Amino acid sequence: MTMRRSASLLLLGLIVAAVLILHASSSTYAGQDRELLFSGATALHPAGTDALGRDRMVRTALALLLSLAGSVAGAAASTAAAAGVGLLAAFGPGATGMLVLLVCDLFLALPWLFLLMMVRAALPLTASPIYSVSLTFLVLAALGWPACARAVYQGVCALRGSEWMLQVRAGGLGDRQVLSHLLPNLGSLLLPQFLVSVPAFVMAEANLGALGMGIGEPLPSWGGMLLELENSATLLRSAWVFLPIALLIVVLLLLEALTVEV
Repeated sequence: MTMRRSASLLLLGLIVAAVLILHASSSTYAGQDRELLFSGATALHPAGTDALGRDRMVRTALALLLSLAGSVAGAAASTAAAAGVGLLAAFGPGATGMLVLLVCDLFLALPWLFLLMMVRAALPLTASPIYSVSLTFLVLAALGWPACARAVYQGVCALRGSEWMLQVRAGGLGDRQVLSHLLPNLGSLLLPQFLVSVPAFVMAEANLGALGMGIGEPLPSWGGMLLELENSATLLRSAWVFLPIALLIVVLLLLEALTVEV
């Protein structure tokens, strides 16, 4: 069994476990037990509760699903946008191509997290929780395409000089027919870019959440739950406070393993 297959199965197992926890638990992600604040493991709350008495296991499970679903959707949108921009730079007029590459270089020259924070801070931070989820990953997708677009541009330029591309051009086919032959050959380039983007988006969402600019309460986010680790007194109350960070590290390692041998 290859590393990628093992990582895929383990990640799928975590997703299934998270779904089962949400369906089987009598607690909700926003439900508060005022008599059990910062509690350890109990029969009702197997992983304890947070400062507001909310079930930590349920919130961690939902944070996992929200983060993965949003990151996959954002990475797909970002990769699709990068493919379009890269093709435009490669097949468009010379001036258009230069302008597109200049914009890509400008985005790449700025620290991505700083740029992400700046753009997210300029948008509403008091929106509804569901809106904040969509907005967070939309911002990630909108800022995550330049590196991939550069790679697509270079890949297309390399394919343009291949023998089969020269034969296609010699056959008198137009740009649309050329693109129909070219796009299938970009799959081996776009898939790694997509897989690399997913863990990057997961980590970026956690950073935004820790800064209060990510998914809004009462929906759980990695960053929001990691803020519990800032309080040293909390760390002594229960070892379950480390559950979110431990699971986040495992998820990131599994996602990174999926990029092996791609």
